[in-house]
Amino acid sequence: MNKILYLIFIIFSLFISSCNVSTKKPNKSVLIIEDFNLNHYSKNGNKLYMLDTPYSVFNQTDQSYLLNKTNIKFFDKENVKYNVNSDSAKLLNNKILELKGNVEIYDFNNNKTIIKSNNLFWDIDKSEFILEGDVSLVNNIINLNSSKALFDKKDDIILFYNPIKYNYKDEEGIRKYNISSENAYYNISTKDVIFKSKNDKVKSKLTF
Repeated sequence: MNKILYLIFIIFSLFISSCNVSTKKPNKSVLIIEDFNLNHYSKNGNKLYMLDTPYSVFNQTDQSYLLNKTNIKFFDKENVKYNVNSDSAKLLNNKILELKGNVEIYDFNNNKTIIKSNNLFWDIDKSEFILEGDVSLVNNIINLNSSKALFDKKDDIILFYNPIKYNYKDEEGIRKYNISSENAYYNISTKDVIFKSKNDKVKSKLTF
């Protein structure tokens, strides 16, 4: 009889123990990578861009990279065409890149142009950047500001959205124009500025 009671007690104890076991989901798995470098090539083997950062964190759960002090170089025939810097960035699934904080795009033409914004969004499969927050374009001739812009790095065209503020200075630094407009297009290669209204009835073009 005592053996039976002892066996019942052991079985009951095991049952209680099994009920008290709780399962916990493991913490998000992250991987810290120093000196992270990412290169992308065309089908012909030409380097299209190179992304590097001194410090990054890879989240395996959502397949994202958090990048610090990001630098991206875009190439044209093995030469750097645009250089992009930011305070931080997030790369999601190797498809969507978001740059944040002091975003700067440097053009390496003879007349260097600098484009600045607070944020930059890029679908890597496309050639267009979306710039938001205190967007500005500055070179030794013009200064153009807006709250949002669309930059097509393939065609070297930047569309600045309303509101637009624009001024132009000559070689002696004397201001010649001070224009406000709804939208404006700037061609980095030809240095044309085109101002347009929403209904396209008003159109002005300045060439330097």
